Amino acid sequence: MRERIPLQNRLRFPLLGLSLAVLLLLILSEGYRIPAPPWYDTLVVVLLNLTMVLFLADLALNLTFEPDRLAWVRSRVPDLLLVVPVLYALFNGHAYTGGGLVIIRECLVLYRLAALTRWFQRLLLALQFRPTQQVALTFLLSILAGTYLLTIPAATADGRGTPFLDALFTSTSAVCVTGLVVADTGSFFTTFGQWVILGLIQVGGLGIMTLSTSIALLFKRKLGIRTRAMMQDLKEEASLQNLTNVIFYVIRVTLAIEAVGAAFLYLRWREDFPTEGEALFSSIFHSVSAFCNSGFSLFSTSLMHYRGDLTVNLTVTTLIILGGLGFTTLSGFLNADPIRRGWRPYLTRMPTHTKMALVTSFFLLVAGTLYIFFFEFDGTLAPLGMKEKLLASFFHSVTLRTAGFHTVDAASFQNVTLWLMIIWMFIGGCPSSTAGGIKATTAGILVLAVRAMLLGREDVEIFGRSISKSVVYKSIAVVIISLLLVTVCFSLLLVGQAGSFVGLLFESVSAFANVGLTLGVTPTLGAAGKIIVIFLMYTGRIGPLTLALAVGEHAYRASFRYPEARILVG
Repeated sequence: MRERIPLQNRLRFPLLGLSLAVLLLLILSEGYRIPAPPWYDTLVVVLLNLTMVLFLADLALNLTFEPDRLAWVRSRVPDLLLVVPVLYALFNGHAYTGGGLVIIRECLVLYRLAALTRWFQRLLLALQFRPTQQVALTFLLSILAGTYLLTIPAATADGRGTPFLDALFTSTSAVCVTGLVVADTGSFFTTFGQWVILGLIQVGGLGIMTLSTSIALLFKRKLGIRTRAMMQDLKEEASLQNLTNVIFYVIRVTLAIEAVGAAFLYLRWREDFPTEGEALFSSIFHSVSAFCNSGFSLFSTSLMHYRGDLTVNLTVTTLIILGGLGFTTLSGFLNADPIRRGWRPYLTRMPTHTKMALVTSFFLLVAGTLYIFFFEFDGTLAPLGMKEKLLASFFHSVTLRTAGFHTVDAASFQNVTLWLMIIWMFIGGCPSSTAGGIKATTAGILVLAVRAMLLGREDVEIFGRSISKSVVYKSIAVVIISLLLVTVCFSLLLVGQAGSFVGLLFESVSAFANVGLTLGVTPTLGAAGKIIVIFLMYTGRIGPLTLALAVGEHAYRASFRYPEARILVG
């Protein structure tokens, strides 16, 4: 006798089947523009509305018949967050938006079901990559998936799809949260193409490994010690036992910050767009793009139209700064509790990494603002009022942390300003963040190492703590490998690509540091130039040290030491 399905679970498989069927219909009609009869669009809208109704009914049944409702609510927070937007879409005629959210959710459910099968487990065991190799591979697979989606006819306004190399370039730029584009995002791509880019930005910002592990945790999959070790190696957290909390923290903070940023932008932009739907989508797109430090914009001139707008400037710069600080820094900053403990204990309890990240970031922001303001006061910023000069100087100091937005054309800056911008881009943001570059703490450690040498100290010290030699060596390795990669690729661009010396150098550093600023070189890149920039964006995102480890042999610790030698330097 077959076991009866519990009442609260009876809608799950019909909802999953309907969602996949509608997804297939959308791919055929919207993706490949296959001719369809007049009633086809009406059928799709009806099915999308039915999908939303089944989703809400499924939640209602579970809430009604679940014995432990509090535990159920805690376990279904992501689903409950969808209730309001789905209800709004259902009663306001936004079938594609609401139904799309439900379909995405059901695709994650399908992933969960597949992950529980034996063949999937055997596949995981067969793919015994090292953690660093998995990082490189997962980013590569995401780029290829995005490339395919951007090549289908529905992704572009002309209905012909994006050429392969341009699609690969755009997908790499989105996944690697760079922002360099060979086609205008707002006019060349359709809403579908823009949603694809937005999804790639979010995936790249969180990190593929983090995102996939987060999905597993959301569906209460137990993680093996190997998977936890991979995440430990990727994110460099202190304890494997805290991994679950770290992942949930990353998701909560990301969604919360992006939602607040989108709300502020929506309140400012709802009068600037023909419809509220366009204003909402643009707000979400730019909020995610800013927090993920990607720099993609739906405006052809980025944010130049809003360079004097206080709301837009402060919202975008705040999102960029928070995304560039990183989750480890934010966690250390927020968990110290200054109100209850007092400021002195607060600063004492704050992790050394957090203090160093905050100090270096503050220095870079202030110094960059003053530098740009001083050297461009009578230059590019001359036509602007004092308020716009200050906002533009601060905005570009922030966006150099690998964001890529701009309110003033970077090509109009003087060479002395461009030189600082190149250095600031190369440094980038903080570790475990959405920013690129060698990281601010890496640059800080090198400065401290020079300071220790000048003072005749053997240990590198900061805030009453000594930094281990292995960390110093790693910092040196990151900088040298990064410089080598940029130098080689820059040299190749000089050989095969037309453009000025400064423009190509700026482009190389911008691509490697995942910044997205350009002096007008990107649209002029030939096929070889695009491939070089794609390689720079990819290696810059996964990290030069990660790339070196991924293709290298297993490290081993020697059981002996050679005699010490003295070599003259300097």
